[in-house]
Amino acid sequence: MTKILVIDDSKFQRKIISALLESEGYSVITAENGNSGFDLALDESPDLVICDLLMPEIDGFGFLEKTRQHNMNLPVIILTSDIQNTTRKRCLDMGAFIVLNKPVAKETLLPVLSQAIGSTKGP
Repeated sequence: MTKILVIDDSKFQRKIISALLESEGYSVITAENGNSGFDLALDESPDLVICDLLMPEIDGFGFLEKTRQHNMNLPVIILTSDIQNTTRKRCLDMGAFIVLNKPVAKETLLPVLSQAIGSTKGP
């Protein structure tokens, strides 16, 4: 079963995204900030991460930086309310698979999940 780590400081957002993913058959683990999310990523080896951009402690930028420093081949989908192109470019330059606007629709998220998970699987 594909395991997805959801990192968001909003308990409400974590619940909504988790419920959507679980209804589609994914196994979901959650964290409330980038620090605990990174620890879970190391311990649980998720197949994919969905990460909020703006959070206390370590934000989405910090999470991306830590995953790259540890050479983790982990697709990260960034969710943000910040629609500036400079923010998107920075996330992508730091290794994000894609940056999606909040709130994200099921019809947008689900196809991206399949693409992102497939991007790290071998033939």
